[in-house]
Parts: sequence; C-alpha cells; structure tokens
Amino acid sequence: MKPYHGILALISYLVLQFLAAGLISVEHYEPIAGVIALFVFGWLLRKKRMLRLSSRDLKGSLLLSCVGIGIGLALLSKLTFVVGVLTQPVVLEQSSAASPAFLWVESIATKAVLIPIVEELLFRGILFGSFASSFSYKLAIPLSAAIFALVHYTVSWPMVFLIGTMLAWIYWRTDNLAATMVIHCTVNFFALLSLPLYALLAVNRTLGILAALGLFLAGIPVTCLSTKRFLQKHDALPA
Repeated sequence: MKPYHGILALISYLVLQFLAAGLISVEHYEPIAGVIALFVFGWLLRKKRMLRLSSRDLKGSLLLSCVGIGIGLALLSKLTFVVGVLTQPVVLEQSSAASPAFLWVESIATKAVLIPIVEELLFRGILFGSFASSFSYKLAIPLSAAIFALVHYTVSWPMVFLIGTMLAWIYWRTDNLAATMVIHCTVNFFALLSLPLYALLAVNRTLGILAALGLFLAGIPVTCLSTKRFLQKHDALPA
C-alpha cells in the first residue's frame, strides 16, 4: 500500500463524516460514519494482508499493561487542561434534553470504543502502514502522528501528537494493532471521566490547576512503567 492510499483513506473518512452530518444526523454522525468506516477499513486491511490484530496473545497481565499505558497517557493529557484554562475561559456545556444515562452510554460506545478502533485501523493500520512501506519508521512515525494531531486539532494538539507517536511506535515495535486499540480506547474512556476536573477548573481555577498538574505528574511513571512491562511481556511471548 502506497502513502497516497493512506491519504485517500483519510480524506474519504473525513468526507464520510461530513456527509453523515449533513445528510443524516448532526448529533449522531460519528457512530454512523464510524460503523461504515469500521467495515471498509477492516476489509481494506484484510485484502492487503495488513490486518494484524492479534499477532501475539493479548490477555492477562499483557492486557493490563496496555490499559496501564492508556491510563498513563490519559493522565499526561491533563496538562492540556492547564494550558486550556490559562488561554481561554472555561465554559461548561449545556445539558441535552436527552436522558443523561443514554448520553453516557452513547458516549462510551462511540468515543471510547468505536472511534478509537476505527482510528487505529486508519491512522496506524492504513496511514502508518502505508508510510512505513515507503519510508523509514523514523519518518513514518512522526509523520503519521502529525496528521493524527492535525485531524484532532485543538488546544491539546501537542498531547495528541505525543499519543499518536506513542501508538505508532508501539504498533511498529509489536506489530500488534489490537494493543494500540486497547490503549486508544482506554485513553478516550478516561478522557470521558475528566468532566469533574473540568468542572473544578470552572469553579476553582487554582485548585483545578493543581489537581491537573498532580495527575500529569502521576502519568509519567504510570506510562513509563506500563510501557516497559508491556514490551517485556510481549517480547517474551513465542513468535
């Protein structure tokens, strides 16, 4: 698969989201586009023999290590809360007319499961895979991470770039897309649990900043130790 194939896949996904929002539903365009992309990208990677979901067993302590990496990255991302509150006012979102329980379930299913899996198929499986087939991994990793951050452009784009770099490196290092899916899902799930911290920043800026910095500092050893443990156990498995 050539690099332009990866770029075309990305453009197609963005167009699909735009069409789903414009023609079907603005509120539910993500799950609609996500389900379609899940089947299309999975089929494409399988056809190209690039669908490496379980090249090694991902269970037990190995699975917990992936979750640990995801938690660590999620904690590190709390630094962006500090940057955000220092650059713009915190505004709490208005609650929707829909049932809170329904919104919570929908958010978890979409943002913490479906979208991370689709994005791993796209950004690591197709985009990074196509780049790595033509460039060295030292160029393919930051290039795919930069595009990942560009698509997710917010005030937190440096952290998105870091997460994209980490996921691409782990995929290159282990050849196991299932591992990056678990990590990505964990990051997104714990991002959904950040609403109390965001509310704290809105109510008490100083206390919120201190809490965010504390979580960020805790994320450093969690990420490093979980990554080290994961790679040790993954390398110890039979090929």
